[in-house]
Formats: sequence, structure tokens, C-alpha cells
Amino acid sequence: MTDNERETIRKLIRDDISEEQFALEFNVDSNYVKQLLEIAYNEKNEKDVDYQTYVIFCFNLVTEDYVDLLCRLMYAPWHHQHEDIATIFQSFRFPQTVECLYKTAQTQFEYLEYDDSYALAVKCIWALGDINTEESRKKLELLSVSENEIIRENALKQLQRKYFLKTNYLNIPED
Repeated sequence: MTDNERETIRKLIRDDISEEQFALEFNVDSNYVKQLLEIAYNEKNEKDVDYQTYVIFCFNLVTEDYVDLLCRLMYAPWHHQHEDIATIFQSFRFPQTVECLYKTAQTQFEYLEYDDSYALAVKCIWALGDINTEESRKKLELLSVSENEIIRENALKQLQRKYFLKTNYLNIPED
């Protein structure tokens, strides 16, 4: 990505330009943005990952073609966009992200060591619930026996919310 493109994205982030003006100055084609994200991944360029993730959100650019790259980014510890990627997966409900979400729900990245609410794990669990396939239910069942109370309770809530558990025999509070 060029310095000019980075500055254009910074203008968008700061609300110095509208989305319409941004689209005139920056190529918001999904394939182009994916290519820039791939380069950022290969170069381990955290800032460019941040920028491209922002553009993806603003312009709703995600397609199934992004899944492999976004899953690779989910496993990469050198950036801080894991929660945003989990949100993307939850929004689009791609079944092929189930394994990635399951593994990430159990991963404690160094930059999140302070987070005793396990926000990333919770987002991954909710995404698994929203994907709502046989495979995602199995992963939620595995997470529902986690030693981590927050992970366990959220997995159980998702199972209950999706009517995977026919009764509330665990006395899980309703949402």
C-alpha cells in the first residue's frame, strides 16, 4: 500500500473525508483491498492490517474469497484485529470459519492477557452460535466443558439460545 493510500484511509478514519470522497480517491474494489490485506499479512504489517480491516468494515467488502486470509490473520499473534475479524465472521456466518473460531476461542494472545472477560473468546463463541451448523454446534459442545468459566458459560448460552439444549436443566440465565 502506498503512503498516499494510507493517508487517505487516515482521513476517512478521522472523518476528514466522506465515504463517497474516499471511494473517489481509493480503489474500494473487494479484490484490490483483499490483495492489500494479503500483502500486509505477508509483511506482518500491523498498521496496514488495521487500515484494511477498517476499509473492509466501511464498505462491506467481505466475500467468501476472504475467508482463508482472515483465518490466517486470526492465528497471527502480531496484530490486534482478532475481535474485528471474529465480528466479520459472525456477520457473514461462513461455515468454513468454524474451526478457526473454535481454535481462536481457546487462544490467549499476549496483548489480551489483561482481559479477564475473554472478549475475543466470547465473540468467537457467539459467531459459532450464529453460524448454527452441525459442526459449529459440536464445537460449542466442546467449549461448553471448558475449564474456563467464561468460555464454558457462553458456549452453554449459545447452545441454549439456539435451542440446542431442549431444557434449561443447567439453570442458565436467559438473555
